[in-house]
Amino acid sequence: MVLATVPRADYLLERGEPARRKSSEVGERWFCPDCGSPMAMVLSYAPGKIDFTVATLDDLLDLPPSFHIWRESRIGWFDTIDALPRHERSRPQAMAARPAQAEPIRA
Repeated sequence: MVLATVPRADYLLERGEPARRKSSEVGERWFCPDCGSPMAMVLSYAPGKIDFTVATLDDLLDLPPSFHIWRESRIGWFDTIDALPRHERSRPQAMAARPAQAEPIRA
């Protein structure tokens, strides 16, 4: 899933309201109430920003990725072929802002 981060004041929903669920102490996830598609996440340690799924945009956005996160929990047979920085867990700035590291979700 590709996410982009913007100031919360700059995030605009053109119609409707997302379903919201506080999935952990880390933050609140937003979903489409009709189909369940993930839309965004508001992190408790960064309430002034929102991480939203790029796939929810109506128009193509010239926003190339700049890094990969949560590499340690990727599917074992998958790897990206670009040369972007990879972080085994969350991005370093986020880890520094959080009071405690979250464990990766294991299914």
